[in-house]
Amino acid sequence: MAINASFYSSKELQVGVGLDASTVGAAFAGTFTAIESDGVAPPTFNDIKLERRGGASSGIMTATTDLFHYGKGATIEGSVSGYLTDDLLNILIPNATGIAESTDVYTVDGTSTSNVNFEHGDASALNKSLTFAYNGVGGVDDCVAIAGCVVTSLTISGDPNEDGGRMKFEASWVSRTPKNISSTFTTTAFTMGTYSTAYVFLSDYSDHVKVANADVLLKSFSLTIDNPVVFGGFGGGGTDGAPQTYIRSIPEMSITVNPVVKYDTNVDALWENARGSTDGVQAETLASPAFQMADNATYSSGNRAIQIADGTVTEIGWDEGDYLGLSVAIKARGDSSTSFYLKHA
Repeated sequence: MAINASFYSSKELQVGVGLDASTVGAAFAGTFTAIESDGVAPPTFNDIKLERRGGASSGIMTATTDLFHYGKGATIEGSVSGYLTDDLLNILIPNATGIAESTDVYTVDGTSTSNVNFEHGDASALNKSLTFAYNGVGGVDDCVAIAGCVVTSLTISGDPNEDGGRMKFEASWVSRTPKNISSTFTTTAFTMGTYSTAYVFLSDYSDHVKVANADVLLKSFSLTIDNPVVFGGFGGGGTDGAPQTYIRSIPEMSITVNPVVKYDTNVDALWENARGSTDGVQAETLASPAFQMADNATYSSGNRAIQIADGTVTEIGWDEGDYLGLSVAIKARGDSSTSFYLKHA
């Protein structure tokens, strides 16, 4: 076979996301919300591969017939990063938190003792499962869509001096909805929407930024939501290998924010907060809000807000640059019914 004379750019690779069709685990088949990504990696199929010498095998090396391949019950994993838009935020945040939107607001009740759970085949909703689609460029078995995906880690970040202040995201997802080994990939590309220009900017939160209820000048920040999923049971919805139940937040939902702020006397008490008050005493809770950024002096009255009501300092250090900054890691604590609040109108 002669060398193919066609060359492709990595920018021709496409990835998109959509809500599972009518039920959890049923692949979305419409126009996917396109992700303006900064890199596309194919999903990882954690198939079970067994290599053993069969009774009829002979020779000094194992033969092809000695390799067995199973996909049922195996997880499929992937990750994607790119620019954050209004459309993507409203898809990714509810799935990462497991919280349905209510009047443009997502609130995590840190005191709740009930884990979010749902069944394979349940009516689909944004806080249940998604389909991620990947389009290759070769046109020969390099396009794939994975249904039943749950976002287990989502990071949103921003720096006012990079990308014009546009915020970015990185999401990791996992699925246990089986993908037929013999027909995993397709030659037909999935329909992707055009790239959205409804970017989320740091300037959308222009009124104030607070750490431990003190006003700060933000150099950069990132927010990470880690919310694991446990796949319970086998054969959900009559599909061999699919989970019967999806259970979130085991062992916990972890929400952390990492602001880098100008160092001054508004934040010098954070050093003592990081150590705590005395031996054997539980971690010292920061003055509430532990972290807040919003476009209105009253955070709940504006259009954009992120708040961690109660939190503790888990890491702290200097950030050197044009001016001295302080890098702080704050973990949200489940001390109130509004431990985490996000508004995106």
